[in-house]
Amino acid sequence: MTDISRRDVFRHGAAAVLVTATAFGYVTSSSSVGRTGSRERSAAADPRDFEEVYKGKKIKGEHDRANGQHRVHINGRKLGVAQVQLPVSPTSTETFTAVISTVNHFEPVPLDETNNRDGLKKLAKIVVDQLGDQELTRDADHHHH
Repeated sequence: MTDISRRDVFRHGAAAVLVTATAFGYVTSSSSVGRTGSRERSAAADPRDFEEVYKGKKIKGEHDRANGQHRVHINGRKLGVAQVQLPVSPTSTETFTAVISTVNHFEPVPLDETNNRDGLKKLAKIVVDQLGDQELTRDADHHHH
């Protein structure tokens, strides 16, 4: 029998959750397209939304409470972001909400409306730090399958 490390369990679990979340997001976004072909947006912006310059790059984040399909742009280019539910610990059935991106697959950032209300901004800053002088590619918002 093969021994599996906790890290492997977490990695494979997070990947499975991401695939499920992406599939759900694709179905939800496809079904939310109206007759005019544009998505309906709520009139009220989330107070956690942000737009600022960090290390010379313009970062913008929009929260989507209803569907969990948050949006992050860095210098005008969209970053693929997924909201996931992860276990609090390997033995717990309790979960927490986190966001991951196409850049930081296995480094989930907690996100909620209290202590981790700035999770999306923190994610954007982590990506800027990892990019350094480079920019996101046009494929950075590519869906995971």
